[in-house]
Amino acid sequence: MTDVEPKRTKTSYVGVPAIFELSLACNLLTRAYGNHTIYHVGSSRERPDWRDVDLVMIMPDEAFEAEFPGAPLHSAAWELTPKWLILTCALSKWLTDKAGVPVDFKFQPRTFANECHDKPRNPIGRFLAAPDDED
Repeated sequence: MTDVEPKRTKTSYVGVPAIFELSLACNLLTRAYGNHTIYHVGSSRERPDWRDVDLVMIMPDEAFEAEFPGAPLHSAAWELTPKWLILTCALSKWLTDKAGVPVDFKFQPRTFANECHDKPRNPIGRFLAAPDDED
């Protein structure tokens, strides 16, 4: 009987430095949008033959409603609202330019995201704070 090492599970198939560039850019977006978490989801987390990097900022329902007034919370019909479309397209392009890989960025309300998506999510753009230097 031979000992077989368990296959290493990757958290992302996006290479370095692209994932670092995305993390830095997502940190800026996270701070700009009131500290709502951005998650890396989709195929680039799961397999090496991914097409684009899916990133989603999941916002509390109230914050989503405030950012996108009149957008329905429980269907993806918000994808037809002008502000959501403009911000999603602009941020997808900006993140693509920053990282050099195709990025699909979107905003979602928390209730919808939790009800409709059950696959794992990895937060991106959050950093550990360095302890204050002591003199």
